[in-house]
Amino acid sequence: MTGQPAQPIAVELLEVAEEPLAAQQAATSHQANTEDLEEQVANLLSISASQASFLVAEAERLYIGRMRKRFSELRVSERLKRTNPFLLRIRGAKTVQEWAALQIQSALYASEEEAVGHLLEAVAKVCFPGARIPAHPDDFDFEVSGSSNEVHGYQVKMSWDCMPMSSRKNLSNTIVRVREEHEKEGKIFVGFFAPCYGRAKTSKAPGQEYVSLASREFWEQVGGGDKEYDVRVGEVCALLCSEFRREILDTLVPSLLTGLVAAATPEIGDRDGNLDYAKLFRRINK
Repeated sequence: MTGQPAQPIAVELLEVAEEPLAAQQAATSHQANTEDLEEQVANLLSISASQASFLVAEAERLYIGRMRKRFSELRVSERLKRTNPFLLRIRGAKTVQEWAALQIQSALYASEEEAVGHLLEAVAKVCFPGARIPAHPDDFDFEVSGSSNEVHGYQVKMSWDCMPMSSRKNLSNTIVRVREEHEKEGKIFVGFFAPCYGRAKTSKAPGQEYVSLASREFWEQVGGGDKEYDVRVGEVCALLCSEFRREILDTLVPSLLTGLVAAATPEIGDRDGNLDYAKLFRRINK
């Protein structure tokens, strides 16, 4: 049986590029009302107005600021080098424009993953009761006072997958050093690894100096005992970043897509804008 090539999946980006006027109008209508956002964030996370204002500003800095920079630069050679030509054929890309849309989509997803990870760290630091800057900040995002004379340090990551074996060993080594520093002050240090999603149980594996928190338990601690706080944080991320994401799609992507197609067509396409896979393979492996 002969399989048909998959349809390109970056449809949303291509549709945006085909309606530049509508995109400009949408960009205006999608501008976030900062005061309204701050009020909603404060209510959802049960935090003060000043804390909510800080998080809204951080969302713009960590999300839209990073994305704006990355999507304002063509970097044609880099994008070509990062193209997987085998996957491109599987996905059924036939034109240079479809290649460009897929490259932008991949960059969008990767950039979002990184940006939202940093935003979640900010949310945790702002909302966790009693969170403060660590006295010994090596590898820890914040610390809080535990029971009696304990100090708890938290390293926040997007998911358990963000913690390769080498990093786990480094974190254990760091905890040993930080623990020794706290012991000099008569305090007990406990290190926690806190993945924002994906971990079901809290555990401390043999040979590891830190406690790996269940994701839901971590967010429950951040929310001061609210068992649904992870859901609330998800609502806040959608509230803030969906608005900013629309701005990326409406204003930056069409320009980048047009520029990439114009710059890459002589290298990997024909006069009609179709992909020349032979040229593409030779260019990538150049």
